[in-house]
Amino acid sequence: MHLFFAEQSGEIGQALSETASLMKHRENQKKKLLTILQYPLFLILLFLFVSAILNLYLLPRMTRLYEAVGNEQSEMIIIAQSAFRIIPVLSLILIAVTFSITIITGFILIKKQPLERWKVLSALPGAGFYFRHYHSYLFSREASMLLKSGCSFQQMLQTFIEQPYRPLFKEIGRFLNDELERGQSIYHTLLSLPYFTEDMLRITQHGEMNGNLEKEWGFYSKYCLTALEEKSGRYFNFLQPVIFTFIGFAVVGAYLIILLPVFNLLQNI
Repeated sequence: MHLFFAEQSGEIGQALSETASLMKHRENQKKKLLTILQYPLFLILLFLFVSAILNLYLLPRMTRLYEAVGNEQSEMIIIAQSAFRIIPVLSLILIAVTFSITIITGFILIKKQPLERWKVLSALPGAGFYFRHYHSYLFSREASMLLKSGCSFQQMLQTFIEQPYRPLFKEIGRFLNDELERGQSIYHTLLSLPYFTEDMLRITQHGEMNGNLEKEWGFYSKYCLTALEEKSGRYFNFLQPVIFTFIGFAVVGAYLIILLPVFNLLQNI
């Protein structure tokens, strides 16, 4: 899509440079996510394997051993054993429910028109931030490039309508064109579109008032990409300690289940 707009504006060199930077950013984010999740995912799988061994072999034998000796299990051991029986089942149920909801939601959204589909996705908590910022980045970047090349606003909208790569931008171009023909301002037209950030709306209002909309959008596209990088970094920095904390509690619980019954039996010998 970047090259299509670059051909219209004549800024192919700049478009190639910015596209390369965007692709490099995506690869870096993927590598960072894989690095963060790789070891915790291995530990989670190992924990599920240990839980299965505990539930299938160790816990039943511990229970029979307590019954043979005539001792009662402590409340802490009973709670830990119950947790290790419930956690794997709950994990599988959660995965199945999440997968089912994702598939069903995907089928429902595919049948909707682009404007309705992205309206729902842009309203999602967490993920909506990325959708709104990414759409704001793409729109402001391409629109700024076209306007700087000498296109009128109507020609810029016509380019969005004619491009075959993003149905959402095609519909946005048509909507903006219809509203502007009715006499609406660009700012008030964008207010009714939930696909962009509030910052972009303020930038649009300011640029429309001072007549430098192409410069304002060009500046905001760079800011938007930086905001996405910072947000991703904060999520990654938060995610890894949470995963390790959960795994730490799970490992401690597994040791308690194994060692506490042994200590109790040794005390009663």
